[in-house]
Amino acid sequence: MNPRILAGRRFREFVTGRAFLTLGFILLHIPLAWLMIQSKAVATFHLFIVICFGLWWAIINPRFERLAMVGGYVVSAEVMWRMMQVSPIWEFGKYTIIVLFGIALIKNGRLQGPILAFVFFCLLLPSAVLPMVNVDSSTLRGDISFYLSGPLALAISVWFFSHVRMTGADLQKLMIAMIGPAISLATVTLLGILTTQTLRFSNNSNIITSGGFGPNQVSATLGLGTLAAFLAAMDRSIKPGLKTFLLLVTLFLAAQCAMTFSRGGLYMASGGIIFASFYLIRDRRILLQLIAGIAVLVLAINFFLLPRLDQFTSGALSKRFTNTRLSGRDRIAEADLQAFTEHPIFGVGPGQARTYRMKLFDTSAAHTEFSRLLAEHGIFGLCAILVLFALALQHLRRANSATGKAVVASMVGFSFLFMMAIAMRLAAPAFAFGLSALSLIPDPVIDPETQKHRDSQNIHPLYGARY
Repeated sequence: MNPRILAGRRFREFVTGRAFLTLGFILLHIPLAWLMIQSKAVATFHLFIVICFGLWWAIINPRFERLAMVGGYVVSAEVMWRMMQVSPIWEFGKYTIIVLFGIALIKNGRLQGPILAFVFFCLLLPSAVLPMVNVDSSTLRGDISFYLSGPLALAISVWFFSHVRMTGADLQKLMIAMIGPAISLATVTLLGILTTQTLRFSNNSNIITSGGFGPNQVSATLGLGTLAAFLAAMDRSIKPGLKTFLLLVTLFLAAQCAMTFSRGGLYMASGGIIFASFYLIRDRRILLQLIAGIAVLVLAINFFLLPRLDQFTSGALSKRFTNTRLSGRDRIAEADLQAFTEHPIFGVGPGQARTYRMKLFDTSAAHTEFSRLLAEHGIFGLCAILVLFALALQHLRRANSATGKAVVASMVGFSFLFMMAIAMRLAAPAFAFGLSALSLIPDPVIDPETQKHRDSQNIHPLYGARY
């Protein structure tokens, strides 16, 4: 073959290959973050384009694996859109998941779903009528939207992903979709640190190093991105160069997560990684990669990243993460339990436990979803918690491979840790728990004749496009 034609084919193969597309997609989110900071119109256009693509695919060509990637992107971008003040409503991420997944299910005629997912949500409905007696309609609508949109998104996500069958390549794309917006968010927080005039560190979460937004939500989203980057790096089918890049992304997201001084995000990511590793070590094909990847991360964190971050913060970072205080979450949970004790059957109703929390801790917000379910839904909330654990066990048992079980364990672990730390303020725990319901299937084996045909037709093996 002519050397020039061969070189051209190799170049086209490179620019349409997995590594190039992955690097391009992730790195593109760095300048995107800067543009969003400079212009709110860019952030608005970004949200508009993502939702339009999602609705188009949901209505015209509702392929579940594609909608899952859109859902993952939306979940990871939710805090960024809130930060830029372009979300039409506060619970936009949750309702987007509900609408996109709901449309796809209806269009595909998948109207039957896991009964336990419906039971979980239905158990929370009886208590919703209680506040009607002494709460005005506007407040009631706000409370129901805020406190029940998360459980509804979780139920719909489980329903949706129970019909999703993904190959390892599809799962890799989903993880990459979740990494992109997390990179934008991390870029915003980094730019905030580099450009601020005064930067002080204490033993509390830091709104300045969190991009000027809520540290808990920023930290949790960066934690989700960290977990997604680690899982993507553990894909045994990717080449060493891309694996190294994804491990560097993991470190970058973890560093920015730590710099928020909100400990929850790193705990969620670490928990998800530990749960995943428990099953990944059982797969001999990935064992060496797992050991090498974890070793690289541990060495880089202990001997490079942590010392420099600690030096930059004058020792405040290590003090923050060695502090074992619960930041008042124990007292908030105590207030919830008091409400449950006084109203054990139906609870006090969605949002009504705020009066108990104000008495004990001077805050009205719920931080632990499990104690909130008890306080505001009573014995029905307790049953909902038990159903949630039953679903988690069901998903774990249904997974038929080490990688499948690793995905289930990591997503359930992340979701539960999220709900223990900041309830369901974002769509992330609902999506992550729903993701644990997917069926992971082996990548198709391409026989030599088919591969020869692909090569002759210039069809890319992963993306199916001509190049």
